[in-house]
Amino acid sequence: MLMEASQKLRILLKDCAAGFYQQMYFLGKDVIHPAGNQLIANGFKKSPSLGLKGTSCYAKKSDETLIELYGSCAGLYTEASKLVFLRKRCRFYHWLPEHRLIAGQWSQGDIDAGSPEEIFNSLTALLKWWVEYEAWIEGKFGKHYREECYKEWKKVKTKGSWLPPDVAVEWVAEFLKQREQMKRPKQLILA
Repeated sequence: MLMEASQKLRILLKDCAAGFYQQMYFLGKDVIHPAGNQLIANGFKKSPSLGLKGTSCYAKKSDETLIELYGSCAGLYTEASKLVFLRKRCRFYHWLPEHRLIAGQWSQGDIDAGSPEEIFNSLTALLKWWVEYEAWIEGKFGKHYREECYKEWKKVKTKGSWLPPDVAVEWVAEFLKQREQMKRPKQLILA
């Protein structure tokens, strides 16, 4: 039974990574929003990437958590763990080096897949931020803005899109509470 729960959580983490892949596209749209860079408006600090030329790093520190967003990856750093999302692989990993991830400058030896339980526990702060950020964006621009981002994403994405924005945020919020008991996103689409 424990193995089944662990395997189900592993699958749900892959689903969540597909959702975060989509979310990164939305964050890119927020950076170029006609009303100004919404990541900066939300408290992120922008700096040039130390890795990939011509790109930026957006960093936000709150309490014991640091979130760093690049176009190709993201990092979440707390006292307890270091977690990264590698967009090219569409997956979350534990970050092993002492230094933080720099876009384009990592190797296989820098990451560890970890157990599903460990990854989920490390991911919790990022999921909470994701839900809070989307509520903030909706409060500023209404549901229509994210729906338009989603329509554009569906045109750009070569394989199937993830959940529509309102359902996506609900799924992430419920995943935080239910873990491996959560329904898969594709089950929500078929329902």
